[in-house]
Amino acid sequence: MKKLILLSTLLIITHGMYAQRVYPLVPGITIDSILETKPGATKIALETVSGHLFYTTASGDIFEVYIPLVGAANDSLRYTSTDHGIISLQGLFFRDSVMYLCGNIWSATSGIGKVVKGTLQPNGTRIWVDIVTTDPYPTANSIGDHGFTGVNLDPAGNFIYVSSGARTHLGEVRTNSGAWPGLREVPLTTRIFKFPVNTVGVVLQNDSLLIDNSGYVFAWGTRNAYDMAWDGNDTLFAIDNSGERDDPEELNWLRQGKHYGFPWKMGDNNNPLRFSPYDVNLDPLVNHLCGGYINGWFTDDPAFPPVPAGITFTDPIRNYGVVADFFRDSITGQVKNAHDEGTYISSFSAHRSPLGLVFDKDSMLAAPFRGDGFVLSFMPGGDSTGYSPLSPWGGPCPFVDPSRELLQLKLTYNSAIDNYTMTTSNVAQGFYLPVDAELNGNVMYVIENGGDIWKITFPSYVGIPPIQNSAAFSIYPNPFNLSTTVKFENSEKDICTMTLYDMYGQIVRTITHVTTDLIEIERSNLTTGLYFLQLKTDKKIKAEGMLIIQ
Repeated sequence: MKKLILLSTLLIITHGMYAQRVYPLVPGITIDSILETKPGATKIALETVSGHLFYTTASGDIFEVYIPLVGAANDSLRYTSTDHGIISLQGLFFRDSVMYLCGNIWSATSGIGKVVKGTLQPNGTRIWVDIVTTDPYPTANSIGDHGFTGVNLDPAGNFIYVSSGARTHLGEVRTNSGAWPGLREVPLTTRIFKFPVNTVGVVLQNDSLLIDNSGYVFAWGTRNAYDMAWDGNDTLFAIDNSGERDDPEELNWLRQGKHYGFPWKMGDNNNPLRFSPYDVNLDPLVNHLCGGYINGWFTDDPAFPPVPAGITFTDPIRNYGVVADFFRDSITGQVKNAHDEGTYISSFSAHRSPLGLVFDKDSMLAAPFRGDGFVLSFMPGGDSTGYSPLSPWGGPCPFVDPSRELLQLKLTYNSAIDNYTMTTSNVAQGFYLPVDAELNGNVMYVIENGGDIWKITFPSYVGIPPIQNSAAFSIYPNPFNLSTTVKFENSEKDICTMTLYDMYGQIVRTITHVTTDLIEIERSNLTTGLYFLQLKTDKKIKAEGMLIIQ
């Protein structure tokens, strides 16, 4: 995403214009506004232990959201940058009750990337520990650098993944008012890092030899992988945006050791700065009203570095439509639609700034959504030139594409290209500056930057989730009133997670890090009715229905 710092007047005006404006585009979905957030929201996540949502702001504040059964939802400030030490907060992720954050500390000409975790204490406070801190490294402009933007854990909970974005627009020289003559990208940028989950106090130096031999680099060549998410097969994906030229925005399958092209390629297009001589005025993919053109970033660049020897780029996922697949012809400048042309785009219409990537990992949604991915578009749609009066910084915006919606992604692995392809469809429309999403059972929460939190309720898959390598598993007594005992075969002492769903697909209880094979479940605050108990390890998954009676 290009920026998250917006004028407060713009936020007030746009929120007033668009209040209660989000609507579903397919039957069976309901959408409700549950809370108006504080300005500058960046991420939203669910703490499964308490069942509460938390959201962050760019200034480092963290709010806890309370959604009562009766009455209006409300939020409460729980932590600030004084607590966790991150002044520009971007990433948020929970594993059980442990909160993981990432972001940056900017100064005029340098920045520090930071990853921390907060372990919940009985009194509601958290003990904050620095996982990773970078040395100060050269920035292009403190409000224009991407920095550390996304944090995630693998499903097994063994590794922390962190996205570090670009300091340049498209690999050009960015001196930051002369502070860094001749400088382009640096060793700490355009990478996905991977750290063992027990990492504490690591300091990353801005040194290419040390970085590339540290064992912490997972992948290279990502410009701004703001969101990463795992699907139901424990496959990692990330969205990425491509700057102010009319190059497609990307969805990538992230794999160890792969290079995703930046700054030599963006959205599967070659960066024109690679090929001297270059005349921006002859490039139909550059809008002359955009900041990059006005600031002179699209200039002839004979010194642009060649592709390093031995590097093979991994292409973005191909989108065959039927939505978010507009592109501008590189010869004529004409706006075309990929599926109408019988082709694909890699991966989304230019300037959508895809955010809020989530997957129905546990197959809790009913058809036609079951097991699929979803992604938001941050930017509002524009006209054929890419202009929209609703743009938070004047443009460019997605041309012709209406944008501002939630997309459904159907991914299919293609062995011929050793990559995924996808088809896309619209689920809901009318958001303004949506920045993140959280999917819990059959309910998705979408948060806007200076707008609302929206609750999207999908039809749920009512039944037993699919069984893979099933284990012996029993619930007795069943039905029960006050308590029951779950017994399963766990001779290898695998770490298990037990998740209890109600009949509508909502997660009502999670028990994590189970190693024993005998667990008592108490009724506690559960109401009478049908539930589904799912047991999952990294090797097997099984679920059984259980009935609570009076």
